[in-house]
Order: sequence, then structure tokens, then C-alpha cells
Amino acid sequence: MIQKKVNHLFLAILLFIGFGNCISFGVNGPDSVGIFYSSNARSEEYFSKIGPKQGKACQSSYLGLVAVGDSSIPTAAKDGKITQVTSISYEESKVLFGVITESLCTIVTGN
Repeated sequence: MIQKKVNHLFLAILLFIGFGNCISFGVNGPDSVGIFYSSNARSEEYFSKIGPKQGKACQSSYLGLVAVGDSSIPTAAKDGKITQVTSISYEESKVLFGVITESLCTIVTGN
């Protein structure tokens, strides 16, 4: 009886870890993912030049159950008091495939 409960618990944990990345967010598809921790940064667009001001906006997810924050480009621009965006880049970090915690930040530069 106890062995059966342990097996069910083990299966539930495996399923939670296995499907954890399916309930997490990502930027334009799959990224490089480490088993215990991963951190990625990339730029989606560059215009003629990188502006002198920088703004950042972040969102986080915990256990795939709670997501908080706003990582939108307008929020990042407002943070840096930017009226004309010249570049956009992203930073993303995950712990245990994003099952434990995951964060995504949008960084914009401009004037």
C-alpha cells in the first residue's frame, strides 16, 4: 500500500517536471534550457543605433501557478522615460526547466 502511494507520488513529480515547461512562457519559441538553471539573453531587433536611455520591465512565474509582472515594451519604455525605442532585447532565466521559477525581462533603449 505504501509502495503504491510512493509510486504515484513519484509519477506525479515526474509529470509535473516534464510538463512544467509547457505551462511556462518563452520568447518566440524554445530556448537553450539547462536542467537546473538556465539564463538566456538576446536581441530581437536593432534599429539604426542603440539609444542613450535604457528601460527594463520584468515578469516572473512561480511553480507554473502564479505569474506576476509586466514585461511589455511600453512598460520598459516608460521605466526608462523613452519616447522613441531604438532597440529591444530580452533576458530570461529559469530554475528547473521553469517549474520552480522563471523570469523574463524586456530591455529597450532609445531617446
